[in-house]
Amino acid sequence: MLPVISDPESLTPVSATASTGSADETGRAFDLLADRRRRAVLEYLDDTDEPVSLNELADHVALEEQGWARGAIAGCGDALLGTRRRVRISLRHHHVPKLAAADVVEFDLEANTVSVRETGADLLARLETTTE
Repeated sequence: MLPVISDPESLTPVSATASTGSADETGRAFDLLADRRRRAVLEYLDDTDEPVSLNELADHVALEEQGWARGAIAGCGDALLGTRRRVRISLRHHHVPKLAAADVVEFDLEANTVSVRETGADLLARLETTTE
C-alpha cells in the first residue's frame, strides 16, 4: 500500500520550481526560432528601422529560400509568383501572428506591416551567441 500524501507540491524542491520559468522561456524561444521562415523574418526586420509591408517581407523570405539576391526578383518574374503568394499566406496566417503573440514583433493588421520589438532583437542576439 502506498502512503497518502496530502500536499504533493510540498515535496518539490524550491530550485525546481524556480528553474521551470527559465526552462519554459528557453523552450518558447527555441520554438519561435525553430522555423527558418520565422528566423528570416526576424533577421530582415532587425536590419530595417521602420515597419515593413507583409508583401516586402514575403518577397525577401521567398528569395532567401530560393538562394537569390533581392535584385533577382525581376529576372525570375512569374516563376516565383506562386512561391511568393504561398510564403505571404504562411507569414500572414501562421508565422507573423505567432511572433506577435510572443511580443517579438508588432503586427499592424490595418496597415499590413510588421516591425521588430526589442524582445525580438534580444531573441536574435541570443540566437547569434549560440551559433557562434
